[in-house]
Amino acid sequence: MGTVDFKFGTLIRTGPKLTYGGKWDADLVDWRIDQSTNAYLTIFIRIFFAKIDPAGPTGTYGDNDDTAAHPSKKPIQKWKHGEFEHYVRNLTSSAQRFWDGQFWLKTPKTYDGLNYLAHGRPAYRCNLYCKLDLKAVSRADHAHYTIAVVRAQDGVFFRSNAVLYSQNDIKSDQRIPGSTVKFWTHFHEVGHLIGLGHVGTGGRTNVHNDNRPAAYGVTAAEMQDVMGRGHARRDWHATPWQQAAEAFTGVRVANWKVFQHHIAPERV
Repeated sequence: MGTVDFKFGTLIRTGPKLTYGGKWDADLVDWRIDQSTNAYLTIFIRIFFAKIDPAGPTGTYGDNDDTAAHPSKKPIQKWKHGEFEHYVRNLTSSAQRFWDGQFWLKTPKTYDGLNYLAHGRPAYRCNLYCKLDLKAVSRADHAHYTIAVVRAQDGVFFRSNAVLYSQNDIKSDQRIPGSTVKFWTHFHEVGHLIGLGHVGTGGRTNVHNDNRPAAYGVTAAEMQDVMGRGHARRDWHATPWQQAAEAFTGVRVANWKVFQHHIAPERV
């Protein structure tokens, strides 16, 4: 049996947030490439979901708006048997389906590190297929992120944030006035975990720690963005994979052109 050469190694990105934030690990696997198969660039995110239960059957818990000056304690209840585990499976699997395999990065002609050789000579220039591997783990020290999850009482609006979810965050709602476009909180929040900010305004494609209404979009196109108030995927959402590609290959982020459809390897 032959050996497999993982020439790119593994990128560990779990330290302080970089340009666009996000904490994750990544692999660039090129040993399967051929005249019709691209390399796989996979971002790995592991989450520890901390189950929050009140001391009794019901209780209260502060949501995103809870501050010392303006307390916002919302009624919560104990998770029902198996409900929390079902929630976690549903959230991770559906968010992965939304983000996994949605982008391809075209390898620039100036880079030959992803060339497929035939008869010892370069024959095809392979591209990068962007993948996401999102999983829950049972220990916080094995996770990139720890997220607390409450079971809000039915009919109660509980405002979540990046590290605090409720059972309602896997349900769709409509946040664009006069529009039927739907929004899923967990798609948006996993976008933040990957390293994406809010859609912003005026050509600013990534606004961090900004929860003003304008940060979620002003134009219809901005508001329909998943990092705004909708669920549309845009080319700029591939930025974390472009950053990983740069780290692995030395080719600048701007030189990895993004496609939202399959692009086949090119003849050299």
